[in-house]
Amino acid sequence: MNIVLHLQRQASAHPDRPALLPPNGPAVTFGQLWDQVCRMSAAFRAAGLHPGDRVVVMIPMSTDLYATLLGLIKMGAVAVFVDPWVGMSRIAAFAAFAEPAGFAGVPAAHFLRLFHSELRTLRVTLTPGRRLGAFPASLTLSEALRHNPDPEIFTPDGPGDPALITFTSGSSQTPKGANRTHGFLEAQYQALRRAHAIRDDDVDMPLFPVFALRNLADGIPSVIPDVDFRRIANVRPERILRQIAAHRVTTCTASPAFLTPLILSGSDPGLRRVLTGGAPVSNDTLRDWQRAWPHTQIDIVYGSTEAEPVASVSLPERLAADPLRAGACLCGSPVDGLRARLIRIQPDPVEFTSWTGLAPLENDSGELVVSGEHVCRDYFRNSDAVRECKFTDDTGTCWHRMGDTGLFDSQGRFWLTGRVHNCCFRNGRPLLFQELEARAAPFFPDVPRLAVLEWHNKLLLVLQGRAPRQAPVPLDDLRAADVPMDALYWHPRPLPLDPRHQSKVDTRRILHHIDRHPPKFETP
Repeated sequence: MNIVLHLQRQASAHPDRPALLPPNGPAVTFGQLWDQVCRMSAAFRAAGLHPGDRVVVMIPMSTDLYATLLGLIKMGAVAVFVDPWVGMSRIAAFAAFAEPAGFAGVPAAHFLRLFHSELRTLRVTLTPGRRLGAFPASLTLSEALRHNPDPEIFTPDGPGDPALITFTSGSSQTPKGANRTHGFLEAQYQALRRAHAIRDDDVDMPLFPVFALRNLADGIPSVIPDVDFRRIANVRPERILRQIAAHRVTTCTASPAFLTPLILSGSDPGLRRVLTGGAPVSNDTLRDWQRAWPHTQIDIVYGSTEAEPVASVSLPERLAADPLRAGACLCGSPVDGLRARLIRIQPDPVEFTSWTGLAPLENDSGELVVSGEHVCRDYFRNSDAVRECKFTDDTGTCWHRMGDTGLFDSQGRFWLTGRVHNCCFRNGRPLLFQELEARAAPFFPDVPRLAVLEWHNKLLLVLQGRAPRQAPVPLDDLRAADVPMDALYWHPRPLPLDPRHQSKVDTRRILHHIDRHPPKFETP
């Protein structure tokens, strides 16, 4: 089925209920949004798009985004969504990689398009802003909305028909676009419903677009947060709290970088529930949250672009659990409808022979692999990524490699111990940097952030701040605590964070900096 049928059902049942409440501008009801989606669908057909055509969408989270995105899916086109966190230097390359028939974006996005030969002459271009002649696009959103509503809804030939492509990372040479089929989107919607129940009277503030889509399918109003989605950590708490109060928000789904300044602002808006994910959050931070908002249910969710949701755990359960080992983070039990296993940690593609042959060594963490209907099975035009991230077992089941390492406890709960690309091997056994960082942190109580990196076969402990006047911690003391560092490196500036959630240390950028400016190591 086409996922827009869920929105059609809600528009029929609750036409006057607010669907989207933007920070600037009037609320849009479910009836109004469905009308806009039908008009956008008609405009795209009239402009010459056909089912299966790909259209790049570069519009921030807004009413315009969902009218455009769902209008495309309704008429059978494939929306190619490029997140703003990818970075301006890669956006045009990502868009061109999709070989689109159309392009829908804000004026700044079209400015990039016009400087790219493969995107300059697209036959269908749309902007939510104004235009002068054919600049920056051939069609404005307001012009598209003048079309008569098109009642026809595209019916996929099967669940494997593509509906949406989202890029997962800007770090690789070839963009990695998760191919979200109609079947995948329906399965993901059902999985989210099972894992995170909502009430009919809830009003949600979602930071992640997938949760707004779920809200639209379930008839739940979505308050779009007043924040620059490219700079989540710069959230202005007073603005968000005003929105929460004005719209009587009851639930929020957001990253720790967004929630931390909000929760620690000194105001408790009385939310019923908060879901947080996308980046690690420490127990100390969670205790601060619990003290600040004692009456709010806080759940930590775990997943990825290719598989969401995977697991979740409540804040009280997380804080009450005894860590399996240093640095281990409790993620919870796998959700219903998902199969999860551990395989031996290895950086290379998996060649399946048997599960026994892939089993981790005793007492070692393993890499988490998952399968299920709401697990993305392939990537758009990227066979290398499919080979690196997927494998098929002897029953024909496709498994996705999460890229995360961890363990299962006696209750079947998954404990995250690190990332596959953030580990190295010594004497045939993996050394997980997350565990090393946890064991090293007590030696440097005044250091706000640290990271373990491997550089030219050396293990470096990178410390945010300037080297102290007194003698640094001897490496022998670290080694005695099972932190086998080769050198310390003091990084005078804040360690760079990942562009998407601005919560995890961006090790690639640090290594790139070290390559260009080899450090002077502190050695005994």
